[in-house]
Amino acid sequence: MKFEPLHRFGIIVPAHNEEKVIAKTLHSLKDMDYPHGLYEIIVIADDCTDNTAKIVREMGMCCMERFDNSKRGKGYALQWAFRNIKLAKYDAFVVIDADTVVMADFLKIMNNRLCNGDKVIQGYYDVLNPERSPSASLSYLGFALSRNLRYAGRTSLGWTTNLLGNGMCFSRDVIERFGWGGFSIVEDIEYEMFLLLCGIRVAFASDAKIYAEIPETFAESRIQRSRWDIGKFQILRRFFLKLLIKGVKEKDMAYFDALMELLIPPYALFLILTIFFFLMFMATNYNGIDIHFYIWAIIFLALFLYTLAGLIMARASRHVYINLIYAPLFILWRTFIVIHGFFGKGRIEWIKTERS
Repeated sequence: MKFEPLHRFGIIVPAHNEEKVIAKTLHSLKDMDYPHGLYEIIVIADDCTDNTAKIVREMGMCCMERFDNSKRGKGYALQWAFRNIKLAKYDAFVVIDADTVVMADFLKIMNNRLCNGDKVIQGYYDVLNPERSPSASLSYLGFALSRNLRYAGRTSLGWTTNLLGNGMCFSRDVIERFGWGGFSIVEDIEYEMFLLLCGIRVAFASDAKIYAEIPETFAESRIQRSRWDIGKFQILRRFFLKLLIKGVKEKDMAYFDALMELLIPPYALFLILTIFFFLMFMATNYNGIDIHFYIWAIIFLALFLYTLAGLIMARASRHVYINLIYAPLFILWRTFIVIHGFFGKGRIEWIKTERS
């Protein structure tokens, strides 16, 4: 059901030295198909040493500057923003990264979801440049599989989906009650788990699309991927028992599903583990074409169809399919990063991903 624009949105754009991309993001936000009197764009210039704040103000947008080298990262910037913004002016808040292009109907869709009773909503976070390099295409594949197959399914089952840090929408009462509660290097996953344990579930809006830049080379994306993987292991260690106990106590599959999402390795590592165990089987137990061989054949067919379904549903271009020839290299590279994350010790500091 479609509703008339009812909600007033505060759009929070955390930005750390984003002078190269901030103008494009603000133009896309300014051009959204939603009454301009019902949303305000607020850029949080976080420890900026470039012209980000100047560009924002020259475009006539609200810019709040924060300087605190002891508390670095988007989580602290969001906490500071929600503490300094007059929350009562808005009915809901949207968080958009500074390198993002937002589709014109994004706020209309979020308005509809809020009117239908959702409290926290994650939009469809897609890749802006999937054809430009093998790394971008293979990252796009991972996005396509998770968004089109996993997240939509969780929402339809009444479970919680992932917060992705970009394209997130929160009703005002959630922010008033909890503030911002994620400060690790994966603050979005941390806050998602915190909200789930508090009884708040994240809904997925597949039609509310945003597009963000993805690093174009393996070298450029190494820091970002390391942050995601290492951070995920940290969150697993912190929330494993809490989710398990809550799920058993309330007999609710949503908690077990969230736990499995933390436990299941990235798709690339899952593939290489599957291949490894298949080769082990062939070397030690192969007795010709028997039931075990057919089971393995079904497993590989399922993985192939899963991958193909994600690409078809995402309407991937021909260039993306061509770049799949680099998948073996990508799988090995991702496996190395995941293993490094698993054995990583201590707190990993946030490091900005460089823009091309």
